[in-house]
Amino acid sequence: MNRLKLIISSAYAAILTIIFVVVITIWAELSAPLKDWLKNFSGHHWTSKSIFSVILYAVVAAILYLSPYTESDDRLERILGFLLVFTALGTILITAFYTGHQLNLF
Repeated sequence: MNRLKLIISSAYAAILTIIFVVVITIWAELSAPLKDWLKNFSGHHWTSKSIFSVILYAVVAAILYLSPYTESDDRLERILGFLLVFTALGTILITAFYTGHQLNLF
């Protein structure tokens, strides 16, 4: 097992999953049909988002790990930095959205 490649693949998969969670969360709050579909899928919209997030992460990580790209320590540092930034941005965006939603700004 190539641990460096596994870490890099996992970080890319995590970034895509963060983007998915932020987008689907905001979209579902603004779209009743999407939220209803998510509820009908598993019984609760958050459960459905979690299921889709785990599947997305696993599939993307596996595809990237099995792909023929090469890895380097420089790439590892860069992608982990991006992961940190996307984690912070995702947290800020969801917090800002729910704050604005609670305050009836939109």
